[in-house]
Amino acid sequence: MLHLAGHGYLHRVATEDVSTELVLRERDSGTEHRLAVTHTATPGLGEEEDEGRYCYDTAGFEAAVDITTAADGEPLPDGLWDVFLAVGAQGVSREVRIGSRRHREVSGAPATHLVGSGEALRAVTLYATRPHGNFTLDIGERKHEVLPHLSLDGVRWAPGSPAELEVTGRCTLAALPDGALTVHLADDSGRTAVFAAGPGSPAGGPFTVRAPVTALTAGTWTGRLRLGPWALSLPPLPHDLPPAKWRRRGLPWYAKPAPSRGQDFVLQVARTDLVRAVTGRFTS
Repeated sequence: MLHLAGHGYLHRVATEDVSTELVLRERDSGTEHRLAVTHTATPGLGEEEDEGRYCYDTAGFEAAVDITTAADGEPLPDGLWDVFLAVGAQGVSREVRIGSRRHREVSGAPATHLVGSGEALRAVTLYATRPHGNFTLDIGERKHEVLPHLSLDGVRWAPGSPAELEVTGRCTLAALPDGALTVHLADDSGRTAVFAAGPGSPAGGPFTVRAPVTALTAGTWTGRLRLGPWALSLPPLPHDLPPAKWRRRGLPWYAKPAPSRGQDFVLQVARTDLVRAVTGRFTS
């Protein structure tokens, strides 16, 4: 939901019978959608103009744009949606771009939000154009991509929990749904395991995902960081990372880095061969 608030009036047209609307127009196709606004009071506005002969005390507006319904009840399609205000009063109307004149606390820097859920996540970026500084909604990564907002620092055993992988990184998106950022592990037989980032939204800062390897079956596992339809391969495990060891149903298991081609994350999970382990102990 995009919330806009401000004021607009026509010079020397008093704000009577106000008909101001918000207009969203897709830059390439010209498709437009007109949305109603709530008219708000602006007492004293424009008193210094024309010796106060014209009253602009209902020039304010508030608008809430829900991108899932803004296209006549349907979601706004992908595209660059320029934001206009059709300022109207007494049957006179003029359409203007908005955003270049804004309160100093209203940023024009691009802010990318992810909306929806699962594979249906969509990227929506509000930004101010250059050089004029007017607002545009970028839906569907026309100019602002999601993946540059994600970075991975590394993978290691979690401190204090030696059988739990800890994946750390940073997310600079403005917002995303809770639980959307996950680590997906897949083994060579097609089985998968999914682990979500810690509680709270990781937007705008560091994140941690913990994956207990004790939940994995025997096999060779690869991994990716997933955010809906976007993904990054996990960095390789350090070659000198010691194996994790635990017991399952009384039998010893282990997980350790496995040889890989290139810079891929590969983890081997297996049950310890007791005969080999005992033989190795005696021969050493």
